[in-house]
Amino acid sequence: MVVFFTTISMAEIVIEFFKDYGYLGMGVLAFLSGSIIPITSEVLLVFFLKLGLNAVGITLAATIGNTLGGITCFLIGYVTTREKVQKLFKIPEKRMKRANILIQKYGYWTASISFVPLIGEALLVMLGVMRVDKYKVIAVMAAGKLIRYIFITVSYTGLSAFFEI
Repeated sequence: MVVFFTTISMAEIVIEFFKDYGYLGMGVLAFLSGSIIPITSEVLLVFFLKLGLNAVGITLAATIGNTLGGITCFLIGYVTTREKVQKLFKIPEKRMKRANILIQKYGYWTASISFVPLIGEALLVMLGVMRVDKYKVIAVMAAGKLIRYIFITVSYTGLSAFFEI
C-alpha cells in the first residue's frame, strides 16, 4: 500500500479559507474597522482582490460592513454624553473641539469623511452626541465609504475589471 502525503502550508490554508469566506470575512473585518477597533480595511480589500474575488462583490461587502461599524460609533454617541465619550475613549479635548467645529459648520455632511483614520470615528460619535439626523448621517456615511472603496478597487483592478461580474 502506497500512501501519498501532501504538504499544505498554513498560508495555503488561510488563503483557501479567505477564498471560501471572503465576502463575509471582508464584511466582518470592515465592520470592525468602521467601529472603534483599529484595522486597516483598505489593505484587506486589496488582499481579497488579489485572491481573485469579484471586485464589485468585495467592494459591496466592505462598504456594508464598514457602514455598519460606523453606525455603531454613531449609536455610542447617541446614547451617551460628550463628556462620557471623551472619558471612555480618551479623546483629547483638541480633537473633540475640531470635530465639533466641523459638525457645526457642515452638519451631517461631515459623515462623508468618516473613513478618515482616527477622526472618522470621533466625528461619528460626535454626530450621535449632537443628535444629528440619523438617516442623513447613515446615507452620507455609506456614500462616502462606497466612493472610497470603489476608488481603491478601481485603482487596484482597473476600471474595466471592476465591471466584470
